[in-house]
Amino acid sequence: MERVIGGLHVALSSRQAFLLWLRQHVSGKGNGHVINANDAFRSAVDIVVCTTGEHHLIHGLRIPESLYRHQPTGAEPMRLGFACHEVLCKAIGNYDWYCYLEDDLLITDPMFFSKMEWFVKEFGEETTLSPHRFERSLSEPAHKLYHDGSVRPDFTSTWQDVTDRQFLEAEVLGKTIHFERWPNPHSGCFFLNARQMETWASKPWFGDGDSGFAGPLESAASLGVIKTFRQYKPSPINAGFLELEHLHPRYLGEALKFV
Repeated sequence: MERVIGGLHVALSSRQAFLLWLRQHVSGKGNGHVINANDAFRSAVDIVVCTTGEHHLIHGLRIPESLYRHQPTGAEPMRLGFACHEVLCKAIGNYDWYCYLEDDLLITDPMFFSKMEWFVKEFGEETTLSPHRFERSLSEPAHKLYHDGSVRPDFTSTWQDVTDRQFLEAEVLGKTIHFERWPNPHSGCFFLNARQMETWASKPWFGDGDSGFAGPLESAASLGVIKTFRQYKPSPINAGFLELEHLHPRYLGEALKFV
């Protein structure tokens, strides 16, 4: 969790700087000053960590407490995601983006939210873009594995029709980037802009705790979103367009047994 919280602040927050050297000596020493960096992408980041009451290891985190807010809840561990929905709902009107992350997902891309903002402007607020999760290991034949692959088409057909406007594409930095709807919507997270969060919160299924998709953990991250929006992910040909790292790898070695 330390890496998850720290990664959000390092990649996205306003406390980023660029060192400019005024004079460089042969010794390698010099005089310099610091200016702001990544002003085009920086954001104010507020992080709330939800736990089951006082059953947690929050006090063992080796990061400043100022980087997050602890929110004890009455939810059972597997249903903590639904408690996070309530926290997000109470904050409506205060933020540009509302996000949910499982506690082992690392964002390092400073343009992460810029890409999602572009996507919604390009294709409409009835759409959302989810990242691919990946695992990495230099000791495996594949150093990087995106593991949220497709499932049976009927697995989520109760809640979404993935054949409805299934494929999208657009030019980004001179390349054609492809997106598609997946029968498996799960990424362990979701990201909604302010208007989308208001839209979801107004639906009768918001807050119903429905865990019909795989289980409560997966449903908290995915089910309400696919009930409300057309959800897309980058196509495999450009999967890395929007990605985050799964820090507890459990698929990489197992999946490559089938290669």
